[in-house]
Amino acid sequence: MQKAARMFFMLFFALSLRPASAADIDPVSGLVIASGFDEVKAQCTACHSGRLVAQNRADRAGWLQMIRWMQDTQNLWPLGEAEPVILDYLAANYGPLPRGRRAPLEVSFE
Repeated sequence: MQKAARMFFMLFFALSLRPASAADIDPVSGLVIASGFDEVKAQCTACHSGRLVAQNRADRAGWLQMIRWMQDTQNLWPLGEAEPVILDYLAANYGPLPRGRRAPLEVSFE
């Protein structure tokens, strides 16, 4: 039982050291709370879940392309002055991940 208690303490301690940004998630929408959050929550979650936004990753151009697609095919309204704020938020908080797939394994045939 001591081993289980020690493992629990280590896990609890490790989770308490997580970055502050990991704690800044809106529990309702699932979106990162940062500059531009209110605009994104108001505009994006009017039609779909914030979790749908959070599962996607793109740079600013990619997010703009997604917005244009929604405007062309899904009846998304013009975002006006909110658009640059929304793009800044999305690119900063849901940009491409810095790492990709693992490197290919070296294969040697002997």
